[in-house]
Amino acid sequence: MIILDIFNQFPDQFPILETLISAFVAFFLGVLWYHPKVMGEKWAEAVGQDKSNVKITFAGYILAIVLWTISASVYSFLTTFLAPPAIGALLGLSTFLWIGFILPAVMIGGMFMGKKLMVMAVDSSYFLAGLYLFAVIHDVL
Repeated sequence: MIILDIFNQFPDQFPILETLISAFVAFFLGVLWYHPKVMGEKWAEAVGQDKSNVKITFAGYILAIVLWTISASVYSFLTTFLAPPAIGALLGLSTFLWIGFILPAVMIGGMFMGKKLMVMAVDSSYFLAGLYLFAVIHDVL
């Protein structure tokens, strides 16, 4: 496929370790982020559920890991265009990705589904934190 040929340009430089670590760190951030003692109680209240009724299935966790891995892979691919990928540039990339893609998607979807602003704020800020973790991991490793 032509779309996959673009990855052949960076076979030795693609940061596989950073990608995998980023995906799992972002996933575990979500486990903490939505914990009742962090943001989970506010989130559950905003969606109109009791915190004890919020259950995530095993398939939900697997899907979250897969989706964070896809996000981390795209992020890692984009970092190959930064020369050098210093922390300032990486944080800028994270911010622009959040502002340009995640925030609009969360807000537009949330508005049309009638979600409260608190739900959209908790969800979108989680993704921003995940992207900032991507930046730090890519800088450190």
